[in-house]
Amino acid sequence: MDDQILNYRACGAECREDWLRMLANENGLPLVTVQRLAEELGEREDFGELVDICEFGGRVVQ
Repeated sequence: MDDQILNYRACGAECREDWLRMLANENGLPLVTVQRLAEELGEREDFGELVDICEFGGRVVQ
């Protein structure tokens, strides 16, 4: 099993799509926004930069 899958499951998600849905919901963002950001960043950034960006309302902070 992939390490990323284990990370998603540790957060209560069954897969990456569930994780993105949860992240969008928790931060009051549209799912499509979170999906777009996730695609731009790549899966390895799901638990780092993507979370930070979502916590700042979907805006990239320099």
